[in-house]
Amino acid sequence: MRAAVMYGAGDVRIEDRPDPKIVDPTDAVVRTLAACVCGSDLWPYASMPATDTGRPMGHEFLGVVEETGADVTGLTAGDLVVAPFTYSDNTCDYCAKGLHISCRNGGRYGFDGVDGGQGEAVRVPYAAGTLVKLPVAADSALYEQGPIGPAAFMRNITMTGGASPARAYIPELLADVLDGSITPGHVFDKTFTLDRTPDAYRAMADRQVLKALIRP
Repeated sequence: MRAAVMYGAGDVRIEDRPDPKIVDPTDAVVRTLAACVCGSDLWPYASMPATDTGRPMGHEFLGVVEETGADVTGLTAGDLVVAPFTYSDNTCDYCAKGLHISCRNGGRYGFDGVDGGQGEAVRVPYAAGTLVKLPVAADSALYEQGPIGPAAFMRNITMTGGASPARAYIPELLADVLDGSITPGHVFDKTFTLDRTPDAYRAMADRQVLKALIRP
């Protein structure tokens, strides 16, 4: 598969990587339909020491389940799913408190042999606890470009935040997204193909783009 890999500050490359496969029975393989460059991806883009091995990038993605491990429940091939920016088992004491980002068995995409989200497919650990199934077809308009751009910045409009336990909020907010009450997709103000992911990083780093949508 094709995927984005960072080799150091300012050095993002698109390269061929092994296709994801089920490793543990709690895994799922998801074919990516949409991903993005997150603001937090710009931190290593500005400061990551050069490396010969590279780091798979991306941690927010939407896709279709292609395969599930033997212990995965509630998900089947063909399901449209959204992934929060960390994976978690959704059963530990931290997850029970809504602090999925601190899951005792969780982790981050792009580390410890786990794929990054900026690629054609992802192996998702603890898939049943991480992925949220969307009750719509894969071609639904769940994301779209919005009007946020230079004009907003000229009015001194800003958005700030921290590491949110997104997995805890997705089920509660999903109905509002599906019925159009809220439209989080407006944060994306430019779309790039996967092969142009390095351009997406440069555009965000140069403040030409607020948040870049990546389509494999």
